[in-house]
Amino acid sequence: MFSMPLLAIASDGARLEAWMMSSAEWEALKASYRTRGLTADCCGSAVVPVTSQTGWQFFCHKGADCPVRESPYHMIAKTVVARAAAALGLDVTTEARLNDGAAIADVLIRHPSWAVAVEVQLSRIPLIAIEDRQERYQTIGVRCAWLVGYDVPGHHPRQDLPLFRLVRPKTTDAVPHVIVTDADGHSGRTGLAGFTTMLLTGRINFQGPAMPASAPAVVSITSECWRCRRDIDLFTALINVPEHTIFAPRGVLSARDLTKIPQLMALYRSAIPKLLKAVPSLTTVRTPPPGKEAGGARAHCPWCDAPISLVKLPDDVFDSHRWGRCWTLSGDPWIPGPTAAR
Repeated sequence: MFSMPLLAIASDGARLEAWMMSSAEWEALKASYRTRGLTADCCGSAVVPVTSQTGWQFFCHKGADCPVRESPYHMIAKTVVARAAAALGLDVTTEARLNDGAAIADVLIRHPSWAVAVEVQLSRIPLIAIEDRQERYQTIGVRCAWLVGYDVPGHHPRQDLPLFRLVRPKTTDAVPHVIVTDADGHSGRTGLAGFTTMLLTGRINFQGPAMPASAPAVVSITSECWRCRRDIDLFTALINVPEHTIFAPRGVLSARDLTKIPQLMALYRSAIPKLLKAVPSLTTVRTPPPGKEAGGARAHCPWCDAPISLVKLPDDVFDSHRWGRCWTLSGDPWIPGPTAAR
């Protein structure tokens, strides 16, 4: 087994990630890599861009004995997870160094208000070792999901330890599957790309009962429409929702991410008439148009229907001390208490 990194550092400091480069970009790199001074981030030795017989892109060490050992299976799993997360409009980095290099995440997925690591663990290690690494991720504010290539007796995926069984394909160049339970209670195998999408959009059932939630409520901040200059209540978050490991870890769901949890989006859409009757100045949230999915859902002015991006809202608008006004989905005013958001 040898290292097959997806990340290389050029002599000018550029980070080159094999998984995200198009075929044309990859071929151009293969033609010019000798002048780029490519080195592996894992050990600093020289690497070259390589394409496997089945089309997978990765970097190969030039004869160096790298201490990192990863199989083609590991490389493919990281590539598939990274591409599926990027397709949701999230920022993705492979082999990401965290906490001054104390941790290296196989795939790090970033959102403006959170970060999630996905670890591919193929060699068998004690469960306590995984739990220890999970705690270290938590101490630096990063949630983590695990894909393990072996059975862990008696363990089922939990909110505090999302650990899933990765099923090895029959050939080393095929995409692995994951054993999951979807939102409808169906258990079975799904492709790794589909699993990643399910995990990041709230369609995974975890072991144990879900945490109870109070009546969901809409949160707004006072703002002004950029087009008509009228005062608006900008819908920023849906609170008191069932806790979701990725998008609503404290029961607070950003309005930008509302469309990524279909059940809550449907609940909100059914409540729009009551909300607008109670609060005519409240913006509405809609699914982004094709090609604009990376920016997440948009708010729309209730007066002139101008689209309003929710990407650049400051992080603290999701903290209770910044909440301007709140309404339940029935249109009733609601005052958050000290335990309103878990």
